[in-house]
Amino acid sequence: MEEQMILSDLLATQNLLAQHCGLLAQGCTTAGLRDLVWGMLDEQYLIQGELTDEMVKRKWLCPAAASQDMTARVLRYLEKNTN
Repeated sequence: MEEQMILSDLLATQNLLAQHCGLLAQGCTTAGLRDLVWGMLDEQYLIQGELTDEMVKRKWLCPAAASQDMTARVLRYLEKNTN
């Protein structure tokens, strides 16, 4: 149980770090600094993914499957915003 609490705390901390990195990147006035912060944000997301994968593997986290509607909405958003 202690490991589960530790991983849960780590995941919550990574979520907060990612939020703060995103806010920091939005406020950067130079491209170089912004790129550095975006790189840090990418690292935070990778760590979040690893923690989530480990918690799912141990059945401590059970993400719900995305509905067809949600999947379609995400795809529409990506199509609209990546062109």
